[in-house]
Amino acid sequence: MEKRETGAAVKYSGRTATAIIPYPQKRILLVKRDTLPFKGYWALPGGRAEPEEKVEHTIVREVKEETGLDVEIVRKIGEYHERGTKDGVEYDYSPACFLAKVICGEIRRQPSEIQEIRLFRLSEIPENLAFVHNQMVKDYLTSCNANV
Repeated sequence: MEKRETGAAVKYSGRTATAIIPYPQKRILLVKRDTLPFKGYWALPGGRAEPEEKVEHTIVREVKEETGLDVEIVRKIGEYHERGTKDGVEYDYSPACFLAKVICGEIRRQPSEIQEIRLFRLSEIPENLAFVHNQMVKDYLTSCNANV
């Protein structure tokens, strides 16, 4: 991850990972962000990779930090590119999205980064998720032929 200041904006770039964590009754777990960019937006749990960290390790670590849940990767949904400026922050990320399953733990919000955690029915996912997370959910639904 690289953070540098470019004039009035801060720029973040690097490798990131997100997780789609399904629950019974056709629901997935989303977090409401409490950090810029996209503060106040619903998103898939995840975050930036540490230097030299594999994205497979990043997603397990980030889900644990943000939600209190231990997960294991089921499979990769896809590779994406997120680029833009939001809330005075310029970002250029290369995320991998994984399907993950909970192996243990209880949902516990990380107060420094997450406002709220909620399970959403697939038919009720907010239209404007952070970054390109709507596309990731769409690709998940297509890949598993999930009927909404």
